[in-house]
Amino acid sequence: MEIDFSASNKNLWKEVYDNENLHHCYNCGTCITGCPASFGNPPLLVRNLARMVILGLEEELLDDPTPWSCVSCTRCEEMCPMDVKPFELILAIRKWQSLSDPTYIPTAIVEIYSRGYTQPVGTNTEMRESLGLHELPTISNQPEKLKLFREMLMKTPVMSENDYMFMGDE
Repeated sequence: MEIDFSASNKNLWKEVYDNENLHHCYNCGTCITGCPASFGNPPLLVRNLARMVILGLEEELLDDPTPWSCVSCTRCEEMCPMDVKPFELILAIRKWQSLSDPTYIPTAIVEIYSRGYTQPVGTNTEMRESLGLHELPTISNQPEKLKLFREMLMKTPVMSENDYMFMGDE
């Protein structure tokens, strides 16, 4: 696939994720170490998302469903050696995608509503424990927060206008 950089938006990073540290990303891939979504199909590769934002590849970024496969475990935040804050980047991309196309419905939205995440969480718990790291609090192990999360989601237009997709998941 050939990319036409003459059509790229050089200021996309300011629109999506106005964080100077984004330019410190050198594509090491450390952010996906332990990321449950990096084993998804397609895999969530934060470094690829960072490159799309930095290079101003709007169309490619708008069409990429992988930011929605993030399980919000924040392991990438622990791992990033350059303080890019990959999880915040993912959230910013989700917001930008939704604002750029008000009709955009992420394919993972039903899973996100149903269980609060899209990929299996809880992987590497033994390894984390052996290293003396705490268990990561996720929405999957906090039912009261999942209920509040669902209520919050249903207040968004994409959810409330398509509520038929979420019936029976309460």
